[in-house]
Amino acid sequence: MLTRTDTYAPTERMRRFLRPRDRHCRFPGCRMPARPCDIDHNHDHARGGPTDVANLCCLCRGHHGLKHPDQDDRWRWTATPHPGGVIEWTSPDGRTYTDTPSPRVQFA
Repeated sequence: MLTRTDTYAPTERMRRFLRPRDRHCRFPGCRMPARPCDIDHNHDHARGGPTDVANLCCLCRGHHGLKHPDQDDRWRWTATPHPGGVIEWTSPDGRTYTDTPSPRVQFA
């Protein structure tokens, strides 16, 4: 499977891998199913983040907006990708939360 592309948008096969891996929005505590979620770059593509399954995750629209660079610093969260699809979230007050995908991947 192609895991990285030079384009901004992930390929359909990448999407078919990410949705079952994530199963739901990857923001801490959110359980919005992955199907309607946006597939977003953890490290912003405009700032050099690759379109790679290790740098992508499913986020619902509400949580997707919380990490955008145009969000006021008082409300902006950051997402740091780690190996295995793990995402470390940092809240505006500096607290960290770790979101680990389920160990079983179901292909859709």
